[in-house]
Amino acid sequence: MPGPIRIRSRRHDDGVDVMILMAHPMESGLRKDADGERIPPHFIIDAVVTLDGEPVIEALLGIAVSKDPLLQFRLDAAPSGARIGVSWRDNLGQRQQAEAELA
Repeated sequence: MPGPIRIRSRRHDDGVDVMILMAHPMESGLRKDADGERIPPHFIIDAVVTLDGEPVIEALLGIAVSKDPLLQFRLDAAPSGARIGVSWRDNLGQRQQAEAELA
């Protein structure tokens, strides 16, 4: 199972910077191990970021994204104390979600 999701935010005069780290192996299925065997694919298909339950980002990921994807973005009008949430699903049917309060 992939590791936890980490959410960080920093408030500025013109908005809130948000960073979301999704611990995941993101194997494409194209690499080979030390024995020359293909490593099976295991990657995040999509992720949804919400602000107080309303979607603000819907991201399609896939095999071209590196291990432990990092989403970073700025929210222009986000009230202090609002809840930011993220959920993802991968090609093996695993799902994960996390939520945090904005700075």
